[in-house]
Amino acid sequence: MFKNLLATINKRKVKVFSLFLLCSFLAWTISKLSDSYESRASFELTFHSFPDSLLLNTAEKKNIEIKLRTSGFQFLRYKMGQKKLKVNLSSVQVQDELYFVTDENLKVQFEKQFPNNTSLLELESELLYVDLYQVILKEVPIQADVSVNLAQNHLMKGNLLLEPSVATLKGPRAELVKIDKITTVPFEFNGLTQDFTQKLTLIKPDLLVNTQLLTKTVRLSGKVTRFSEKEFTVPVAAINIPKGYRIRMFPNTINVVCKASVDRLKNLNEGDFDVVVDCSKIERGENTLQVELLKTPPDVFAVRLLRSEIEFVLEKL
Repeated sequence: MFKNLLATINKRKVKVFSLFLLCSFLAWTISKLSDSYESRASFELTFHSFPDSLLLNTAEKKNIEIKLRTSGFQFLRYKMGQKKLKVNLSSVQVQDELYFVTDENLKVQFEKQFPNNTSLLELESELLYVDLYQVILKEVPIQADVSVNLAQNHLMKGNLLLEPSVATLKGPRAELVKIDKITTVPFEFNGLTQDFTQKLTLIKPDLLVNTQLLTKTVRLSGKVTRFSEKEFTVPVAAINIPKGYRIRMFPNTINVVCKASVDRLKNLNEGDFDVVVDCSKIERGENTLQVELLKTPPDVFAVRLLRSEIEFVLEKL
């Protein structure tokens, strides 16, 4: 029994000792990490604000090593994950067709991105070379890859409207000369009964490896109207009647079917249509003439004659 009690006491001492040891180690670690140190850390660079005539090679990956003075905690953060720094290339310089940013410029940019307790001491080199190349701007028409299925008794009023109608591309001339249009992602409209608007994304062709698509989306819109049909009885007029003759037609009226919006049909009458037969086309031995529709009203979808010819008799005066 005495031995069991002694073992229990010893276990308690070990646990208490271990706890104090752990706390001491944590306190020492925190104290050390709070101190300032000078060391180097590696950062991945991301580039932005290119001059209008230049682009970055898509394969370009740049890291830079920087000597810093900061707390141990901050260095621990840098070691635990790859940190990124942004580089503004609006003031990039060129010499012998090589593009670079000076260390003075980089220091100004980087110091704004570090926390207040971090001092930038030294960059690994005086110049940062960047793989840029000359580009041009090109505008190409946008083609909508859409299927429009309207509800029964409905029609499109006018054409589909794309805004913008052209896309702007920025890239090397060798790539852009191969492109004459840009298409949208496929889209299908079903059962449309009213005007519509749809935002569509543009597809960047696979061959545009080093080209930027500055226009990324387009707004597609269209007007839809409900239509109906109405039949009009229109008198047939004869033109080019031979001198000294008159013509009698059987029948002398033709039924015309007009397809238009319901509101438009309400304002139409037979006077909006001109139906004629041309007597100069009379052939010997024939007693029929083709009927022609010379005038139709604006803003209608379709007009058709229910009869294509009439019979006639020429009578001498």
